[in-house]
Amino acid sequence: MIIVGAAPNATVTVARLVRAEPVTVDLDEPIERVYELMARNQARFVAVRQGRRISAVLDREHLKQRLAAATRQLRVRDVVHPGMACLPAGASPDAALKLMRITGSAAVPVVDEAHCLIGLVTAQDLDDVRS
Repeated sequence: MIIVGAAPNATVTVARLVRAEPVTVDLDEPIERVYELMARNQARFVAVRQGRRISAVLDREHLKQRLAAATRQLRVRDVVHPGMACLPAGASPDAALKLMRITGSAAVPVVDEAHCLIGLVTAQDLDDVRS
């Protein structure tokens, strides 16, 4: 897990943009079950755990495409690329936007000082703060 630097003087931090703790899943979960969980919770994203650490973010639309194309039962590990960069709680919205551009993801995990997941910040969250 890569932690992107904090911006201690920022007036708005990514921790303040996190709406709720996200749904988390393990790498060995079948993607059908994850998709059902996301639909039931009306979650666009889930955070993927690898042990105690967050290793990736999975988008429901991407998962839907993978389900449609699957010829065998897939697990989360088959459809994600672990090694997701995370943001510390004190990072700025600009740091989140930059990380989203680098990773190509519309959501990034936010972690506390102990590297525990606080939640996800999405591109929509960043748009809302700029409005």
